[in-house]
Amino acid sequence: MKPTLLIVDDSPEIAEMIGDHFASVGYTIDIEGTGTGALEFLSRGFQGVVLLDYKLPDVDGLELLDKIPDLAPDSRVIMVTAHASIGMAMKAIQEKGAFYVHSKAEESFIDRLTGTVANAFNQLALERKLRSLEDQIGSRYTFASIVTQSREMEALFRTLEHVVESKVAVLIQGESGTGKELIAKAVHYNGPRQKQPFVAINCAGIPDTLLESELFGYEKGAFTGAHGRKAGKFEQAHRGTLFLDEIGEMNLSLQAKILRVLQEKSFERLGGNETVDVDVRIVSATNKDLEREVQRDSFREDLYYRLSVFPIHLPPLRDRKEDIPMLARHFLKKSGSDEGKEIAGFTQRALDRLISFDYPGNVRQLENIVSHAVVVCTGKKIDISDLPPYLRRGGGQVSDTTVPLFEGGTDGATTRVIPLKRLEDMAIANALEVCNGNVSLAARMLGVSRATIYRKVGRKKEEPDD
Repeated sequence: MKPTLLIVDDSPEIAEMIGDHFASVGYTIDIEGTGTGALEFLSRGFQGVVLLDYKLPDVDGLELLDKIPDLAPDSRVIMVTAHASIGMAMKAIQEKGAFYVHSKAEESFIDRLTGTVANAFNQLALERKLRSLEDQIGSRYTFASIVTQSREMEALFRTLEHVVESKVAVLIQGESGTGKELIAKAVHYNGPRQKQPFVAINCAGIPDTLLESELFGYEKGAFTGAHGRKAGKFEQAHRGTLFLDEIGEMNLSLQAKILRVLQEKSFERLGGNETVDVDVRIVSATNKDLEREVQRDSFREDLYYRLSVFPIHLPPLRDRKEDIPMLARHFLKKSGSDEGKEIAGFTQRALDRLISFDYPGNVRQLENIVSHAVVVCTGKKIDISDLPPYLRRGGGQVSDTTVPLFEGGTDGATTRVIPLKRLEDMAIANALEVCNGNVSLAARMLGVSRATIYRKVGRKKEEPDD
């Protein structure tokens, strides 16, 4: 569709001259000779660029300029006048929002105007694209778009729907890979700050010596290598949301500075004395038990209470096994699209193997497993042979050949039933493999003592195979 140009000028000769030129280079032209006519035309849903004369017979051009944004928000206005002055031009641009001001008397007027009109349309196109991307991002991070059928997760989302409209700090606690950043983005993109920046920083991924400058920014000469001013994450997130991931890894000195910003809503860049005011919503996340860290004096109690106005806990994937089939299919669709492969799904035994695994890396690990399987799969469905080696070998998981079957049910259906002793052996074997034989770490993950693992492993070696 051709871009539309509305020319508002009380001189028919000038309006037609400008209109003929722009029509010859591909624009759709409309002409109005009065402010009243222009307002009526704009109210019909105009999208495009307005060339507005400063002097009109029925209304002042600047007065009309004030009304255009409400009538046609998806438009740009270029003032065109024979009575140009620096004061008028500055007022039109700085106070009234005009895109540019051109004098009809300036040299090469039509050529200069042509360039300005093209720039105005380019800006409109970029803004439309940005709005489209923002809408896509917003829809991607709705709570409804998060893949789950767990009652616990659905109850959590219902609770979060009440907090998104507020300004309170949210603390997300959960193991690595449970989707804490995904929840943080859902909180941001479903609230009133959704059109403002979402800025994330991993407090564990940056050395303490650099983390402060990343958060607060710095002035030129603040330290060796500071060649100019840099805005920090707080400044970048102004009016939006700052996501402090792995906040539990932050040292006590920096915790005190974060607390001061939250209290005073202002800070100073490193090496500077200018106070920077900020309006930022804080969403933080950690895989640590911060209450325990407070008791150990490794996390400030006053900061903990500031951050945890609304605390939430994300359950690990092993506690919501009902989500595994749905998540696996979701990742299969995503990874299959990325790799250009059409894979119908999973064989039942591959799905059983996925469901039986405990996922110390949670959802992130499941996604990686499916991505691996998609890459190596050559059949119509993903089978056990396509899974990573530690799952192909069993990894303490359900064996497709050694699991006893129980024949039962009123309809005569065959149901898999795994003996408790077998499940115990599988859990220990899986933990040892994931921890590369580190018994202490495996015991900690299983919630048992090292002696228990040694005893169970010894028992298994002494017992004959079933």
